[in-house]
Amino acid sequence: MDQVQQNYLKRIFTILLLVVLTAIVYLGSDILFPVILAFIFGVLIRPIDAFLQGKWRFPKIISVTITVAIAIAFFASILFLIGFQLKDFFNDLPTVEKNMTKVFHDLGDWINQTFGVTNFQQEKIVKENLMKPGKFISMESFGSITGALMYLVLIPLYLFLFLFYRPLLLGFLMKLVPPKSTEKMQIVVNEIKVIIRMYILGLLLEIAVVASLTTLGLWLIGVKYALFLGLLTALLNLVPYVGIIIANILSCLISLSNNPNLEQSVLGVLAVIGVVQFLDNNILMPRIVGSKVQINALASILSVIIGGALAGIPGMFLAIPITAILKVVFDAAPGLEPYGYLLGDELPKALFWTKKKQIKKS
Repeated sequence: MDQVQQNYLKRIFTILLLVVLTAIVYLGSDILFPVILAFIFGVLIRPIDAFLQGKWRFPKIISVTITVAIAIAFFASILFLIGFQLKDFFNDLPTVEKNMTKVFHDLGDWINQTFGVTNFQQEKIVKENLMKPGKFISMESFGSITGALMYLVLIPLYLFLFLFYRPLLLGFLMKLVPPKSTEKMQIVVNEIKVIIRMYILGLLLEIAVVASLTTLGLWLIGVKYALFLGLLTALLNLVPYVGIIIANILSCLISLSNNPNLEQSVLGVLAVIGVVQFLDNNILMPRIVGSKVQINALASILSVIIGGALAGIPGMFLAIPITAILKVVFDAAPGLEPYGYLLGDELPKALFWTKKKQIKKS
C-alpha cells in the first residue's frame, strides 16, 4: 500500500470517527453530560485531594470524601443564595403577575394603535407561532424533575469515582500508546488539566464579577430584585451567546412589571446589562477565560450551536471546554494537526497563495 492510499485511509478513518462520536453524543447526551461535568469538576478540585493526601497524609478514601464534600458545600451555598433570593421573588409573584398582565395589555394596545393589528389577531399569532411545542425552552430541555434529581446524585458519585480511580484512568491512558509516546501523552494530559482548571476558575471569577457589577448597576437605578437579577444574569451568561439574550428579556420584563416607566425599567436595565456585557466581552472574557482557551470565535460559535443541537443547554455549556480539549488532542495527534490549527486563534502573518494562472498544467 503506497503513501497516498494510507493518507486516504487515515482521512476516511478520521471522518468515520467524528461521525461515530457525534452519534454517541446525540444519542447518549443524558448519560454523557453528568460524566463529562463530573470529570471537569474532578480536574478542578484535584489539588484539594492532593493536598490532603500529600501534606496531611490522609488516607485516600477519606481525602476524596472530604474533597467531594467541600465541592458539594460550595455549590450548595450558591444554590442557597439563589433560593433565598427566589423566596422574596415568589412572595411578590402575585403582584408581579398582575403588573405583567397590565404590561402585556398596554403593549397589545400600542401594537394595535401603531400597526393596526387587533388584540384578537395578536392572540391568534401568539397561539399559532409562539405557543407551539418546541418554540420555547421547555422543562424538557433541562430534563424532568426526576432527571435533575438523578444529576444531583450521579455527578457527586462520578466525581468521587473519578478522584478515587484517577491512577487507574491515567494508567489506562499510558497503556493506549507505545512506550516511546508515554511522555507525549503525559504532556497532553497536563495541557488538558491546565486548560480545564483555568477555564473553570476563570468562569467562576467571571460569574462573581458580572453578578456584582450587574447587581450594583441595577440597584443604582432603583430596580427591585437587583441581587436576584444580577445572579440570574451571571449564571445565564454561562450559556454562550444565548444566555445573555434570555437574561435581558427576563430582567426587562421583571423590571417593567414593577415599574411601568419605560425609560427607568427597560432602557435602564438594557443600559446596565449592556455596559456589563461590554466589559465582560472586551476585558473579562479575553483576559480571564480566553487567554487559557486558545480557540477562535468561529470555532466557538459553531461548537456552541452544534452542542446545543446535540445535547441542548448542557451541550452549549460544555461546548467550549470540549472544543479546547479537542484542540489539544488534535495538536498532539499525528495527522490531525490541521484540525487543531483550524480551531486555534493564531492567524498566519502571511498567506502565500499561488494564483491560478501561475499553476502549471501537468
